[in-house]
Amino acid sequence: MQLLGYAVSAFGPNIIEWLCMDKLLHRKNIPTPVMLLLALFSGFLITLQTEIAYSLILNSLVSIVAIFLFTFCYREPWLYRLFISFSIYVIAVIAEGSSFLIAQLFTPINMSQANTATYFGLIAIGGTLLEALYLVIAFHIMKLFKKRNPQITTFILFLITVLAYSIIELVVTFTDTKYLVPALILCVLLISAIAGCIYLFNDQLRVQRERMQLAHLEEMQQDQVQHYTALYEANRQVAVQRHDLKNILLNIHSYIQIGDYDKLDQYVSNFREKLQPSKMIDNGMPFIDAVLSAKMAEHTEIPFELHIAPLQLEHLTQPQLAFILAAALDNAIEACAQSAKPFITVRLNQQGHMVSLVVINAADQPIKAIGDTLLTTKADAASHGYGVKSMKQAAEQAHGMLTWHYEQRIFTLSVLLQDISEN
Repeated sequence: MQLLGYAVSAFGPNIIEWLCMDKLLHRKNIPTPVMLLLALFSGFLITLQTEIAYSLILNSLVSIVAIFLFTFCYREPWLYRLFISFSIYVIAVIAEGSSFLIAQLFTPINMSQANTATYFGLIAIGGTLLEALYLVIAFHIMKLFKKRNPQITTFILFLITVLAYSIIELVVTFTDTKYLVPALILCVLLISAIAGCIYLFNDQLRVQRERMQLAHLEEMQQDQVQHYTALYEANRQVAVQRHDLKNILLNIHSYIQIGDYDKLDQYVSNFREKLQPSKMIDNGMPFIDAVLSAKMAEHTEIPFELHIAPLQLEHLTQPQLAFILAAALDNAIEACAQSAKPFITVRLNQQGHMVSLVVINAADQPIKAIGDTLLTTKADAASHGYGVKSMKQAAEQAHGMLTWHYEQRIFTLSVLLQDISEN
């Protein structure tokens, strides 16, 4: 019965954990039969270790190492794989502990020598089934967290994992002592404290995000005021010129009749200076035009190249696009300020329900990043570095995604949004 328990506790969880990793991670080009053989071989080694040298601490270390080594068959970074390994191990410990606690309701078990229990094999089978159940529950919880920011999700799941492991250790350690009730009370306090920390953490992130969005909205409002002021002035000038056009044509005709072409040339040149092309952008999209007009007017030293296609938005709004565009242009302008040959190219188009925004700019200074997360290069890092984060959050709210690419001193930011309903 003891050897059966060792085998069930090794082979069963190994198969379950392999299937779990296939759902969470991206496997390398390794065939399924090879993966099955690796899982069985790992289970054999764990069974052999528990049979030769059974020890709670040694068993735990061997299990964690075995799970982590198995993750080398997947493509994710090692830190992420380590977190997944630890999380799966904790769920396995909780399942095994739950099985022993259920068994203890029917028969006395010495938790420090659980492998000597009469029904050790049945308890091991129960632990394997409970692990499968707990993993299914964990997957449902992860689906609930998918709408949140990935960093926040990872932080919360890590706290939950540590909390769960602490609770099972407390309960199993004190289950045969008079300290079981205080241990349970401590577990409740731990849960309450961590839940409070998570709530405060999320609330502070929400406040920070709303402040950034408010600042961007206020800046966009100022840009709109400048845009409409320029539009009003341009229309006023057109009205004045239209009113004077009759007299202008009469004067031109008079110069032609008397043959004074030098004065005619000077007269026409004066009007040509007054009718220089306006730098105001007018694509029929007020919010987007306001952002482009304001940024180009403030930074005339930077050559802008615009490829703006008409948009037929049904669910997306212009303020959503303008918010992302303004933040992207701010970052591009900052990079161009340190470039010997500055330039900014903006491409905006729509294909069906997909809206694509691409901002390309010169970036002589090296980009600082950890993975796909950009880091601010400003000295006051605590007050900056939120531009890309806010754009990414805005893109995710629109069921889209944000990517970036840096090569040969050129930075490319691509934002893909879906013009679909929130429901």
